[in-house]
Amino acid sequence: MQLRDWWFSATQSPLRTETLLVIAVGVLLLLRATLHRSRLGRRLDAGLTLLMIGLLALALGTAAAAEGADAVVLYARAVFTAALAIAAVRIALVLFVDVYLRERQHLRVSAIVRDIAGMAAYFVIVLVVLRATLDINLASLIATSAVLTAIVGLALQDVLGSVISGIVIEAEEPFRPSDWVRVGAYEGEVLETGWRTTEIRTRANEVIVLPNTYLAREPLVNYSRPDPRHCDTLRFEAAYEAPPNTVKAAVLAVLSGDPSVLRVPEAEVQTTQFNPSGIEYTVRYWLEDFANLLTIRDRLLTNIWYGLRRGGVRIPFPTTELVVHTIQPTSPLEAGDIASALRHVPLLEPLAAGELASLAAQVRRLPFARGEAIVREGDPGDSFYLIERGSVAVTIAGRAGPHTINHMAAGDYFGEMSVLTGDSRSATVIAESDVAVLEVGRAAFEQILVANPALLEPISQIAAHRQEAQQASRRAQPVIPPFAQDPAAQRLRQRIRAFFGL
Repeated sequence: MQLRDWWFSATQSPLRTETLLVIAVGVLLLLRATLHRSRLGRRLDAGLTLLMIGLLALALGTAAAAEGADAVVLYARAVFTAALAIAAVRIALVLFVDVYLRERQHLRVSAIVRDIAGMAAYFVIVLVVLRATLDINLASLIATSAVLTAIVGLALQDVLGSVISGIVIEAEEPFRPSDWVRVGAYEGEVLETGWRTTEIRTRANEVIVLPNTYLAREPLVNYSRPDPRHCDTLRFEAAYEAPPNTVKAAVLAVLSGDPSVLRVPEAEVQTTQFNPSGIEYTVRYWLEDFANLLTIRDRLLTNIWYGLRRGGVRIPFPTTELVVHTIQPTSPLEAGDIASALRHVPLLEPLAAGELASLAAQVRRLPFARGEAIVREGDPGDSFYLIERGSVAVTIAGRAGPHTINHMAAGDYFGEMSVLTGDSRSATVIAESDVAVLEVGRAAFEQILVANPALLEPISQIAAHRQEAQQASRRAQPVIPPFAQDPAAQRLRQRIRAFFGL
């Protein structure tokens, strides 16, 4: 049965049609109320509303047919047919594009393409309904509306320009949602491109709505595509007395230990120019996480400061006056009596006051930033460290990843087996806060032992039993037996003797 025949049958039976209409509207209202709580239901609101409009047009046509108003029946039939067809298309778009393609298949379907397809379908439906039901001459309709179209076009030329720009952007696809871009003076993450505007969210969580015409005429930089790797540049100055290779090595060591810095391409440090206050260096490194650029810069510049300070490199500052300092300015991490700190180290208790003072003269004080690794498990070493300020965490590698086995604070020391026997580091020690450590090197320790070999016995005993206590994960200080009855200390003494060539 054709649509015209079905409509004629419906209008000839008003009671039956109105009964069915009441049932259909009730079902639609119940369905709309049930689905409105869900996201899918809210998307289907427009389609269900159009269906109810079509049913109301059917009711109007039925009543008009009963009264003999043929003109009203004709227009009611046109509204019913158009509303039914447009509702079907709209519901199909929601179910197929939004639910199936976007949510189930995770395919990216542009909102502009979806809207264009829907509007084209709506336009065709309206034209077909006008021709089939009202027998309207489309050619004459278009001809008579040419003047109106010109007036509307002139009035909406800015809006139409934005719409056309949006279609061009969608076709060329210079960016996608979630891409980080810079357009003119604006930089942020693309949220969505619509018919007229594009939304960009900045790092300050501000959503900027830019007209598509602005995007079409301004230079655009996409940090996410086609290659997500981005080269960032940092600049700083170092004092003239610091050799450039020393400065570069200290900075590259910081960059190589940062997880956000890519290994390929390699980071590089270049000597840029000689300024009045110092030598200027340029750091070029690559990263992929452009969204966290400011956080990465902060971490790198902070760790570069600590790395340069550990390397003995002074960061200068410009001055306008000649100032003579009688006392070298120091930070809180560089102050303190080294000899007094070494006097409380159990490993160094056998040393006499003169030996301790000689050792203290060769000790280096090193600052570390929170989160930096002071030593790494498996690395070679020839020094041990005394914590002067701050706290550290001791971690070792395991099957499930690194895990913390101990925490140390000011007064604790670690790494003595590396300076005594040349063993590799047995654990990784990470600064939990800003830390200052005293580094006792092999050369300084060797001078003491060569001058007084008798120190081998007590130092071997202390180191051996400290090692056993660490391996057994005990904090209590064990009882140290006489050296002659201590095979572990005797073995360690032989290793130390062989290592230092005594």
